[in-house]
Amino acid sequence: MVLFREKIHTTKIKIYILFVLLLLPAFYAMGVAIDLEYSWLKKIAYLSVVLVLLFIPALFLKAKTYFLIEGIFNFFFFPIEMASLYLNKQSVSVAFLQNLFHTDWHESTELLMSLWPLCCIVIALWGFFFILATRLDNVYLFNRRISKFIIIVGCILLVSGICTLGIMQKIVTPSKPTKQVVIDSFCYTWTKLYKIYPYNLYINTCDIIKSQHMQRHMQREADNFHFGIQSLATNENTLFIFVIGEASRYDHWSINGYHRPTTPLLTKQTNIINYDSVFSQANLTRYSVPLILTRATAQHPEKAYQEKSLSEAFQEAGYKIGFLSMQPPSNLTTRIMHASDYSFYNAHSFATNDNYDMDLLQPLRTYIADSMQMFILHTLGSHYRYEQRYPPEFAIYQPVMGNTFSKLNIIEQNKDLFINAYDNSILYTDYFLNELITYVDSLDKEAVILYMSDHGESLWDDERKLSLHGSYQITKYEYHVPFVIWYSNEYAAQHPEKISVMVQNKTTPVSSDVVFYSLLDMAGIDDIVDSTRSICSTSLARMDTIWVHTGSGSSEKWGIPRPPTPLSTSETPHGSLGD
Repeated sequence: MVLFREKIHTTKIKIYILFVLLLLPAFYAMGVAIDLEYSWLKKIAYLSVVLVLLFIPALFLKAKTYFLIEGIFNFFFFPIEMASLYLNKQSVSVAFLQNLFHTDWHESTELLMSLWPLCCIVIALWGFFFILATRLDNVYLFNRRISKFIIIVGCILLVSGICTLGIMQKIVTPSKPTKQVVIDSFCYTWTKLYKIYPYNLYINTCDIIKSQHMQRHMQREADNFHFGIQSLATNENTLFIFVIGEASRYDHWSINGYHRPTTPLLTKQTNIINYDSVFSQANLTRYSVPLILTRATAQHPEKAYQEKSLSEAFQEAGYKIGFLSMQPPSNLTTRIMHASDYSFYNAHSFATNDNYDMDLLQPLRTYIADSMQMFILHTLGSHYRYEQRYPPEFAIYQPVMGNTFSKLNIIEQNKDLFINAYDNSILYTDYFLNELITYVDSLDKEAVILYMSDHGESLWDDERKLSLHGSYQITKYEYHVPFVIWYSNEYAAQHPEKISVMVQNKTTPVSSDVVFYSLLDMAGIDDIVDSTRSICSTSLARMDTIWVHTGSGSSEKWGIPRPPTPLSTSETPHGSLGD
């Protein structure tokens, strides 16, 4: 009897040790993950979900079988999760795995050799885990009573979580239909698995495989497509840069009349043309960017995947092209990157600290050469959380929400805090663009920089009480975007007539589809330019209505509103300047 009890006691100790080893990534995530910072409630909820998901297969499998399966499909890959948490302070993401898959074997070997003590520890842990697991008695881990208890608790947690999410969504967007709230809550719950190891590893790997399949299909379509552009005979020292902004609205730029000095540097710049009435065709990045980078429209979005992109049109004309992105790659942008001569994307997520748009300038400087080049820079801009879009020295407008941010805080009572942080992010965009202009100006090239935000942002502006972007309702705050062009003195000397026409067209209402044709027109690539959609053309068509995508994915016709009256400088500001 004593030996039997000792055996049971030893078996329990082994099981406890094995469970602790399986939970190593979860414990580490609770300490370093940016998503779990500053909130013990989030940490407890995260660990609870991890435990429930870990115990579910244990309810039906015997001990040895369970731990061997978990060892192969869970513990064996834990170094990948730990590395992502250490490097990025977030769980394994698609971007991290893509970087991992694309790393050269020689580079991987060099890295592993430099970390040989850690590699030895990992190998020792693997060996210890599997030896311990094989020595377990193959008995069920839980009796029926405990199994039922875990199932009931898990179901309660799941239902409670979905209901809480639904309530939060109703608070943030009260106009959203209840049916859509329920669907979105289920979808949001599923996406949380993207942050829980090992589910995130397998889900993201499946996403990459599906994405690669889609990319291959898109590439086949693109390989068979040609614009019919004649290659330019010259090899001039010219440079065109298109900067895609993020969630930046027209009326929060002081260069457009906003009462706060949010764009002080651009206001002082020379050779700037600032446009009054440019409207995005969509209020979500995944819809708007394809409509900007291709000849697709809100009425015919499928064209984005049937034809090549803006940068590839430049490539046909003999330009070297580059795509540098701070945002996670989509199917389209990944395909464009693969077609580019230079590419860079940031592996961090939106929620990572010390992750700023200025990080794009270093790779750009590396790629600049004395030839014909065209670059697209995809920025983080003013995407929420706004506080994470700028370094501390740009926190001019105070107070802000800070690192206590939660979706529960997206309520009108916090409007002033959100606007303060949002305006700080615009300040940083102003700084980024000014630094980019200063650098390009120093190159003494024929150069043009075009900036346009992919869409705007709602900040509880009217009786609809809409916030952020992607709403199902059409609002000028999410479609009216800043659109700015800078040109070098060298470009102006060679193309004075184009500059003159661009200035004349600065008040003409247009949609975001002018980007494609205007940049080609600026470069003298006239083969496929539609003059009615080029701001360099005297034939530019004035638009009174445009088709737009809403957050629901549907296309609607929208009458372009009149240009807004500039805000009075005497208007009471939201919050005050920092001390």
